[in-house]
Amino acid sequence: MIFLPIFNFLLIKIDKLFFASPAVLIYHSVSDGETPISVSSGNFEKQMAFLDKSGAKVISLQDFLDFKNGLLKLKGRNVLITFDDAFKDIFINAMPILKKYNFPAVVFINPALLGKKAVFATKEKDKQRSICSLPDLKSLEKSGAAIANHGYSHKSFSELTEAEIVLEYKKSENFIKENFKENSYPDVFVFPKGAGNQLITSFLNERGARVLNNRTDIYANTSLFKFVFKLSGFYFWLRHKIFV
Repeated sequence: MIFLPIFNFLLIKIDKLFFASPAVLIYHSVSDGETPISVSSGNFEKQMAFLDKSGAKVISLQDFLDFKNGLLKLKGRNVLITFDDAFKDIFINAMPILKKYNFPAVVFINPALLGKKAVFATKEKDKQRSICSLPDLKSLEKSGAAIANHGYSHKSFSELTEAEIVLEYKKSENFIKENFKENSYPDVFVFPKGAGNQLITSFLNERGARVLNNRTDIYANTSLFKFVFKLSGFYFWLRHKIFV
């Protein structure tokens, strides 16, 4: 751990020279850490504490969008924290930690599944996890979490027809418009299970969506050292150079 501050310092220097975009982190569950998508509360606390102590700026979704549109200049290391699927443990475990550090976040929701179980999950243990209810999400919104679009029922968009894609996107968009007023982005969208491609992205963009890609997953086995690496634009560039 003694090398962590040095490693972080070097990554910041590299990013300053070559990589300007904020790091966009994906979380799913914040709970017991027994499945790959579940980051333990203890590790999540350590990661947020690192962001706070290292001087990173955790930005809002609006700041991120303004940066992408050339309306806002960002200096130093900037991080956008996102949660896919709206697991109830985000409300129970993650939000108190985010509030402790006064960090904003984004929760991407599937309206058809609110208050139900995560039947779409891959692991059986994850299938038993509860999804936030509408009151849970409204409380999250008031606490600083933006609410955004993850499709209506968590269907894989790569397996849908064009008409089904529009229906999944629009039904979720309309639900968010009707139920959230303070901090909602019904047109900001991420693909369920990451099952999208450039063709579907372009198709949705033409229909008013703002598709958010190029995010970095934080998993149960993400050590603090690896977490620091994943904050770097250099990590993202290297990952794509090796695996794409």
